[in-house]
Amino acid sequence: MPVLDVERLKGACTQVFEGAGLDAEEAHQIAHSLVLSNLMGHDSHGVIRLVQYVQALEEGRVHAGQEIAVVREADASAVVDGGWGFGQTVCHQAMALAMEKAKQRSVAVVELFNSGHIGRLGEYVEVAAEAEMIGIVMCNNHGGGLLQHPFGGIDARMSPNPIAVGIPTGGDFPIVVDLTTSVVAEGKIRVKRNLGESLPEGWVIDAEGDPTTDPAKFYGPPRGAILPFGGISAHKGYALSVVVDVLSGALGGG
Repeated sequence: MPVLDVERLKGACTQVFEGAGLDAEEAHQIAHSLVLSNLMGHDSHGVIRLVQYVQALEEGRVHAGQEIAVVREADASAVVDGGWGFGQTVCHQAMALAMEKAKQRSVAVVELFNSGHIGRLGEYVEVAAEAEMIGIVMCNNHGGGLLQHPFGGIDARMSPNPIAVGIPTGGDFPIVVDLTTSVVAEGKIRVKRNLGESLPEGWVIDAEGDPTTDPAKFYGPPRGAILPFGGISAHKGYALSVVVDVLSGALGGG
């Protein structure tokens, strides 16, 4: 496996984003996010996403240089429209707004909708923890990216619906929990496919509802589905996924 210098890789990704039309600051921010995910051991959210992001920009599904727009606001809450900006751009803006409000009111909730893929959720709660705040981020896919099947079902009806929590410890290393309510993130299946490896048992089913370790049978067509986490108690993962859909989707109107 090749070993790449971190700064050279980050610089190369930045150049790709600048070539696609992003300004230097936004290009660097997104490149840093992707490379940081690799360094954290999450190749599923790293530079493997570079082509996906550029394609989304070229197809008009995301837009460069977006600023969040406040749709509804109270002292300790807000609903903001990301304008289909890059997730790393608008989600950091939303977290900054939540932190600003929390400094005034001790607690705050900000709902962000119309955002591109936001990457590794842990990145945002780490920012809160570094500021001596507890950060919680939940994410659904606004009706797209349906990859997880409900407990007892076959068809994919939900996104992996991840949750991340960051808790300051007073030291250099906060407590960070970052997980999907599905047994695995789709990106980790993508990594296995790209490496030509089989999947562990218990990750996915094919389109007929049968367990499979073949990534091709998950991606299809027809597409299979990822299982909710929990094994024989997968109803727990499914229930938590429903909660994420409500709190990060329906509650904000997205």
